[in-house]
Amino acid sequence: MKNPRPLAATFAATVVVTLAVTTMSSPAHAAEDVYTPPATVSGAPGAILKQAPGTYAFDNLGLNKADATVTKVQYVSTGARGAKTAVTGTVIVPKAAWTKGGERPIISLSPGTQGLNDKCAPSKLIETARLYDGNWLKQFYDAGYAVAMTDYEGLGTPGTHPYANNIALGQNALDVVRAAQNLGYSKTAPVFLQGFSEGGGATAGALELAPTYAPELKIKGGHATAPTVDLGAVARNIEHSAYQTFMLFAVKMLDVTYPELGIRALTNEAGQKLLDGADTAYGCLPESLPSGWLDTKTLTKEGKTITSYLSRADIASRLSQLKLGSKKIGVPFKVTSSWADDVIPNSTVKQASKDWCAKGSKISYSTLFAPTHVASGYEGSGQAVGFFNDIVAGKAFASNCGWIF
Repeated sequence: MKNPRPLAATFAATVVVTLAVTTMSSPAHAAEDVYTPPATVSGAPGAILKQAPGTYAFDNLGLNKADATVTKVQYVSTGARGAKTAVTGTVIVPKAAWTKGGERPIISLSPGTQGLNDKCAPSKLIETARLYDGNWLKQFYDAGYAVAMTDYEGLGTPGTHPYANNIALGQNALDVVRAAQNLGYSKTAPVFLQGFSEGGGATAGALELAPTYAPELKIKGGHATAPTVDLGAVARNIEHSAYQTFMLFAVKMLDVTYPELGIRALTNEAGQKLLDGADTAYGCLPESLPSGWLDTKTLTKEGKTITSYLSRADIASRLSQLKLGSKKIGVPFKVTSSWADDVIPNSTVKQASKDWCAKGSKISYSTLFAPTHVASGYEGSGQAVGFFNDIVAGKAFASNCGWIF
């Protein structure tokens, strides 16, 4: 008679998988209700506040949908001012079997800039294939990875999205993985983090914070393209470009994150408040760019630029606290940036990589040849799935810290 233990083990594993899928496919709320937080947010970071069935579509009509268990989730995270807050996101688990060995990894995908309006929440945009990060999300899905994608604080839920606040958004990116685990996903499965632009900053911020903020997560690696490592430098770079709208996003973030700075009282020579433009609820990219550009031109036409406000000593000090590169990253981290990036200065990403290396991090940095910031997202982020596949396959990671010039 054969030993019955393998059969028992198989049964136990089946029960665990069944419980996970059942939990993730038995929501207690309607989809839109997920975006309404409770009056008081309580619980540990990653605790589930609400969940509902979600949609991950490959076309604008939402007809061609992923063969996956898709769950919208509202979870507890830490906000820009350090208090508990409700954040929404999406957990996507392909139904196809994982074939690369071991447990199916989960990727924390931090989306790039979408806008400040609640309709720009990534969990809403993927319902009609309007999330530009959907190009690499599809690669992760096709490769069999599970994905936990945060909407970030203030996108979808009430309140202001703390644009490019690498600390707050990094916490959101870590907590969405915890949320997936609280929905039933394996707590021992490998975790990867990936992001482009604002999402790259969130990814790098999460990797810096992980050892103290989420030490229990089994993080195996990260990938970031054009991360917002230095928001002050970004502002100086786009002051007179088509991307000036992002400066208003940053002003709003500073107002919400550091109210003691008195951002709301700042005016130009004509008496117009700096937040007059930033308080406008723009649409999602790219429609928000022209309206924000016009508001920025109006605010600065009297001669004082927005960067002149941001260079004020106390404001500059706060911006410097959000800079990346001051902490060691303990897992393989691949960073890419284009020499011709017209939003995120290539020099700042390269310097952050050098700073991480100086802290003892294992960094692989490479310069892209994409002609613009947007193009760098497609070139760089498109490489992420291959990088993660290599780690899963046990291939050695080659750091090039000694060759970043």
